Amino acid sequence: MDLCSQLNYVRSLSTGKAYFYYLSKDDEMRPIGVDRTRLRAPKGGYAEAYKGNNFSPKNVAPQDLAYANPQYIEECYVTPGVDDVYCAFPLRIRANSLSPDVCNDDSVRDALLTLAATYKDLNGYQELAHRYAKNILLGTWLWRNKECRSLSIEVVTSDKEKIVLENSTNLSWYGRWDEKATESLELLTAYLTRALTDRSEYFYMDIRAKLSVGWGDEIYPSQEYLDSREDGVPTKQLATVELKNGKETAAFHGQKIGAALQSIDDWWHEDADKPLRVNEYGADREYVIARRHVALKNDFYHLLKNTESWTKQMKKTNVIPNEVHFIMSVLAKGGLFNGSSGKAKRGRV
Repeated sequence: MDLCSQLNYVRSLSTGKAYFYYLSKDDEMRPIGVDRTRLRAPKGGYAEAYKGNNFSPKNVAPQDLAYANPQYIEECYVTPGVDDVYCAFPLRIRANSLSPDVCNDDSVRDALLTLAATYKDLNGYQELAHRYAKNILLGTWLWRNKECRSLSIEVVTSDKEKIVLENSTNLSWYGRWDEKATESLELLTAYLTRALTDRSEYFYMDIRAKLSVGWGDEIYPSQEYLDSREDGVPTKQLATVELKNGKETAAFHGQKIGAALQSIDDWWHEDADKPLRVNEYGADREYVIARRHVALKNDFYHLLKNTESWTKQMKKTNVIPNEVHFIMSVLAKGGLFNGSSGKAKRGRV
């Protein structure tokens, strides 16, 4: 299958911003505020005393390395007296990977429709749903904040079903889940499977984490990207949202939440030891390397060009290869997958 000049999929998972808060004695939502701090940071960077990449020392006086760099930053801490902090966000799920949103080549559209239909018939979406559900219940989306004294996750679906998982910090991606945790995982997987394959309903859920914390513990919200520095403005700024009472509270950007939920790709190698965020080239930020480099012939586009072959293989064997799980996870992620901008084939009239 050749890529067409216009090919687009809308993401299947749409996350809202996540917001931190605590509850007063009257169960009123109270903000987790952001502090502004001026501090002196001692010099410790390589370039302060060395040049090049061969450890050539600079001609600096001993006193120069003892000076500190003044910094003006934003930080976030638990209010003293607060034992539990909450973090919540909404999630909408649509079956958008069943077909392209935009495709200007009918042969490409037909091939992708057949691939998705075959994947659905073989219950492939259950595998994606299982992995999304695992990240939700593990609290992967809390990032560094997951490292707390105890953690429980509550999910309320559009069916008004409540799924609760206690002691999430005791679980892991590859570890064994006890009976109660497995039951919660199966319930959420079943709901997400339906949401990823059924376009006749509107699926959504509200997800909330309860973190047991110490007074004054640091909270790690999203950090704002700054194009430039301005005098009198913090060089590190944290994301916030406004609560109903008009006060601002620490927050995660929706993109950061989505990145955590999409961390399901451990199909990149048979001995993979961690799931990567779904990406066309398998970007591994920890090692700063592409696990699906074009030279390995396991990147999204190399696999996608064999769409008809994958469909034929699945129909013949009734088995879904890991390569197809990866292809469908990228389509569920959504994005522009245009090929060259050459002359497009005409569609049917």
